[in-house]
Amino acid sequence: MPPCHSYSGMGRQGFLPYPGDGRVSMFVVLEIVILLLVAKGAGEIVERAGYPALVGEITAGLILGPSLLGIIEPNEVITALSDLGLIVLLFLSGIDTDLKNLASAEKAGTLTALCGVIIPFASGFGLGYLIGMDTITSVFLGIALAITSIGISVRALVDEHAISSPIGSIIITSAVIDDLIGILLLATLSAFALGGGLASVAGTAILALLFLIFMVTGGRRILGRWYATVRRHASHETAYSASLIIAFASAAASHIIGLHLAIGAFFAGLALSDRIRPDRSIEGSLSDLGMGFLITIFFASIGLSLTLSVETLLDPLLIPLVLVAFSGKIIGGYIGSRPFLPDNQSALIVGIGLCPRGEVALVVASIALSAGIITAGLYTTVTIMVIATVLIAPIFFRMGFKALRRSGDAV
Repeated sequence: MPPCHSYSGMGRQGFLPYPGDGRVSMFVVLEIVILLLVAKGAGEIVERAGYPALVGEITAGLILGPSLLGIIEPNEVITALSDLGLIVLLFLSGIDTDLKNLASAEKAGTLTALCGVIIPFASGFGLGYLIGMDTITSVFLGIALAITSIGISVRALVDEHAISSPIGSIIITSAVIDDLIGILLLATLSAFALGGGLASVAGTAILALLFLIFMVTGGRRILGRWYATVRRHASHETAYSASLIIAFASAAASHIIGLHLAIGAFFAGLALSDRIRPDRSIEGSLSDLGMGFLITIFFASIGLSLTLSVETLLDPLLIPLVLVAFSGKIIGGYIGSRPFLPDNQSALIVGIGLCPRGEVALVVASIALSAGIITAGLYTTVTIMVIATVLIAPIFFRMGFKALRRSGDAV
């Protein structure tokens, strides 16, 4: 489970000093204003330059955070808003995902996920083994490289208007599956590292499977009918609230049973997709809340979370780790998706789309650190690798789609 966050803003010394009498709310609001202003501005500039807005939003957090200017530090309020942003992002991606296209991509997504997990996992484990890490630490490195950030991938697909395309369907299906595989691998690793056994891991796996089956079968019918009843007999605002209640409740349920909250939010959106997607007023309101505020905070907070230093940047493991992170996913995604796509370029874009590691990989690293599986130095190096993939992959993703469109092939 994700670690608890402490309120780092309390009593800290920074660019925005906090008073000693407990009056912190004004300063938290001011930090959010600055973060949102700079992140949206940077995102707009980057987007006008032809690249995904999330690159500018993450860079804004990196500049404002402890790494450079030190104006804003992560705190409980920003963390909570970031989590809500991730939930809304995945909820919207579920709504925008055509279940028929997703089902048609089931075989392609499954094979792509397996290749996109096995090859990076083996690459990460092999890298750890070659540099002398013990078996458990090498396994962790493999897991960290095996997990795709569904949030980053989905945002990049949204920016390219390709969420329901064959490429998008394969990437989303694969990302969901490899997140589940990665989390189960981490649960197994943590159980054995902490002296646990297979019983707790098996219990989590069974609960997760039952939850996912429910959300795409009976849950889809129950939630869809309840939402439709509210939409018919209540106001626009009440229906809007009902959709958010379903998203947050599903995210909480997935978190409780041991999955990342993003998985529950995605399947909640998928369950309501046929109800909300045709309703532009509700979908537009959700999109405004997300893209205009919460999702921007989520991506900016990724930049805030990184503390760079000369020592970490000179770590001899860093460059090989970043190279293996990209090559493993690109090769795995290409091999898995190529039989189902019309050309090599499309399969290469799938591989690039699977490269970002983000929120789940950072959670994995945090859990491994708290369990004593890895050292603080390795945690920092893995975090920088995650940020590097998040910043670089969307740029190549955009370039790939531009080249595909220039060639005249349908996205």
